[in-house]
Amino acid sequence: MADVLKTIIVEDEQRGRNALKSLLSHFQDLVLLVGEAANVDEAKELIARHDPDLVLLDIEMPYKNGFDLLNEVPNRTFDVIFTTAYNNYAIQAIKFSALDYLLKPIDMEELGNSIRKAHAKFINRDKQEGQAQIENLLNNLKAIGNQNYKLSLPTSEGILFISLDQIIRCESDANYTRFFLINEKPILVSRTLKEYEELLQNYNFCRVHHSNLINLKYIKKYIKGEGGIVVMNDGAEVEVSRRKKEAFLKSLENLSTII
Repeated sequence: MADVLKTIIVEDEQRGRNALKSLLSHFQDLVLLVGEAANVDEAKELIARHDPDLVLLDIEMPYKNGFDLLNEVPNRTFDVIFTTAYNNYAIQAIKFSALDYLLKPIDMEELGNSIRKAHAKFINRDKQEGQAQIENLLNNLKAIGNQNYKLSLPTSEGILFISLDQIIRCESDANYTRFFLINEKPILVSRTLKEYEELLQNYNFCRVHHSNLINLKYIKKYIKGEGGIVVMNDGAEVEVSRRKKEAFLKSLENLSTII
């Protein structure tokens, strides 16, 4: 039982707690439910008593929400899977922090995937990394609207927290993404470029080729051609595919109106 995740459910609705308990019963080889709470104060008591490995945490609750709980718990050595009925402002901050979330009504297959990821992290990682991810999330929530997010990058050496202005470009490497940064060596991350495209496209990043996502702020020169070539501030020459040229030029126009 040592490798089973001690788990707490935090959900204000009894029906929601019952539904989660029913779903968790399918994963008894991975999780052990040790408690359930209807509000933040109850959750704090359970966390202090059980020292859980995983908290299934509802975001929207009366009086205090799930983020209030994280702010009020001093030692956040547990992993978190957020649950929410709304694809709202907080989801972006959660994604930037490389934490997991599930939209209600919760699908058993999606829950299973999230639990397996949490279990793999539990087996392999330093608990301090989880604390750092949650801290990054809370900072990102404060930064909503001013684009001062930090991106959590899980690497083979641990989790790095990178501000968006540090990223010059991202390059696809099969199912991995290589980040090229200002004054730092490249970082290889075990996630696809498509995932980072979806995350960064509203922050002056543009997918100019199936293999390349660039920070428009760091373009040094654009050389015209069938698709063209972008020369970045780090000297890299990045091909613009013919199919993506129009969207790229439009992004440049939009950037010039912002700066």
